[in-house]
Amino acid sequence: MLSQLFGRKKTSSNRQLSLVLQPNSVTVGVINGEQYFVKQLPSKIEDYVTTIKTLAQEVDFSNSHCQIVLAHGVYQGVQVDNPNVPEGEVLQALAWSAKSLFTIKPDNQIIDYYQHYSNNPSMNKLHVIACDKAMISPVVNYLHDNEVEIAGITVEDVVVSQLVNSSDANVLVFHVPGSQVLIAVIEDGKLCFSRRIQGYDNFHQMSEVDFSSGMLTNLGLEVQRSIDFALGQLRLDSINTIFIAVQNFDFDAILSNMQELFDLPVKQLTIDTEEDFRRFPINAAGFAELKSSEG
Repeated sequence: MLSQLFGRKKTSSNRQLSLVLQPNSVTVGVINGEQYFVKQLPSKIEDYVTTIKTLAQEVDFSNSHCQIVLAHGVYQGVQVDNPNVPEGEVLQALAWSAKSLFTIKPDNQIIDYYQHYSNNPSMNKLHVIACDKAMISPVVNYLHDNEVEIAGITVEDVVVSQLVNSSDANVLVFHVPGSQVLIAVIEDGKLCFSRRIQGYDNFHQMSEVDFSSGMLTNLGLEVQRSIDFALGQLRLDSINTIFIAVQNFDFDAILSNMQELFDLPVKQLTIDTEEDFRRFPINAAGFAELKSSEG
């Protein structure tokens, strides 16, 4: 997505880099042949490059193919009507019309957009995202200085669709510590719908006591609303499975309690990647996106 706004440096290396920028951390994942590395360090947004330099002292990721993922909280997003302009002029039109919808200073806005997949031709909304040039440009410049080829810059809401390997339409309930729960409907690798649910930032720390107080019932209602929207408004044929991705010690309790709310199967999302990266699902999604972009 956003990578179209930056020049790319080409590299012949097979080394792969998945770089996730979160509001309070940076996570670097590297695949180099049979060698794997992943590490997360705390970081302030204005100090990403310093943190990346620290990580670069532990693992060499120069001359690599890189996928950058902006996690929830690092970018802003709004939904707008598709402007009535030729396709090649949509981005320019959005950059002008949507700039007042973001809290980022207009001169610092880097804007791109995506559209949800749907069987309903009347669903013509665009999802516009913006990040701060002052945040991303130093990171891009540092990577270019180290001969890193940036294959893509994407956002968490979109890239998680890479984690569900199914041609059917499924629901993904996705959570990483400190972030709101994401409910996404994904069909054949295409994002059909997504929304954030507040009140679950500490979902990974919740216990059966919290679940019995109605937390999962409320979440189940939000999942059902998402399913109803996908079937009714997006006109998807059916929803096959509800997948859940959350790092919680009482995960079995989450599954059993959620399953009681639905006739659909409720399953743990199995992330098809190296064991090292399963604790860092956004990085795993970044690698999947990188593989996809390289064909």
